[in-house]
Amino acid sequence: MADLIDFLEARIAEDEADARKGLELEGSAGPVVGWFNPGRVLSECAAKRKILGNVPLVTDVPTAIGSTSEYVLMSLAAVYKDHPDYEEGWAVDGL
Repeated sequence: MADLIDFLEARIAEDEADARKGLELEGSAGPVVGWFNPGRVLSECAAKRKILGNVPLVTDVPTAIGSTSEYVLMSLAAVYKDHPDYEEGWAVDGL
């Protein structure tokens, strides 16, 4: 699970850096792209970090793919499945 947490922390940091760049561009040239909301992305990064910081507090109820904590982390990682460091073993059906 540590590899998955490290992977997620790195992706969140990348997303946060991109959002901060977006805020800089938005301030100097208007909206970057109509659908891209850097403030929302930064809020999402903060929420994901909160989840990562509390994963051990999640009740580890056995599921079909492992514990609840693993399922939560794997679900968070699913949005990054096209990243070269994503591992196929983290895949969640339907995501």
